[in-house]
Amino acid sequence: MPKRFTPHATYSRGADAIYVALASLPVDHTTSLDDCRMIDVAADGRVIGVEFLAVSDGVDLSDVPSADVVEELINKLDAPVPARER
Repeated sequence: MPKRFTPHATYSRGADAIYVALASLPVDHTTSLDDCRMIDVAADGRVIGVEFLAVSDGVDLSDVPSADVVEELINKLDAPVPARER
């Protein structure tokens, strides 16, 4: 029986980055919201992940798809990078 995917976030202190995985699908393309926020999108248009860079300054959730879920997953991390208000 295949393992069920669970959305999750990972934090890299060395890269000062967070990746929030929302689905387990191949990345078709990546859309940049700005220099520090990228959205990975599947071929069918579903958002499968969000990458945040320079997170020690906080995480900007404005215009991020599924922002409530993303914020919840980030706040579960053992990392000093709270999600900033939208």
